[in-house]
Amino acid sequence: MATVNAVEPTPEQIQAFLDSHEDGEPVYMLNLLKFKETSTYRDGEQVSGETAYRRYAKAFGEMLRELDIDGIETVFGGRVDRFLIGAGADEWDAVAIVRYADKKRMFEAVSNETYRSFHFHRKAGLAGQLLIACDGSGMF
Repeated sequence: MATVNAVEPTPEQIQAFLDSHEDGEPVYMLNLLKFKETSTYRDGEQVSGETAYRRYAKAFGEMLRELDIDGIETVFGGRVDRFLIGAGADEWDAVAIVRYADKKRMFEAVSNETYRSFHFHRKAGLAGQLLIACDGSGMF
């Protein structure tokens, strides 16, 4: 089974996501994160990729509060410890699950000027990620 680690979605992936999720339905995003060993800031600052990504995550939370964007919450976040089934534990450094009230709220959060002002931390810190959209169907 092949996976492709990326930092940004393709236009086709965005359109498929928008077409597949019903308006007004919650979306859970499973984030599998791989950090750069050393960040790649344009100004040359060097910190760990995890530190750069933490700056992004902190700014994202502050933006949600400041702009009063509700309906978004981190359900879980933690470091990858080991694989119990399968292989590839070194492929991912952290996992997060974020719940968005709906796809409109998600794109509202990542499509504004404030978001663009700190998005560079994400790019500086991430080697790549898998961002897997899940519905709230309560399958299990």
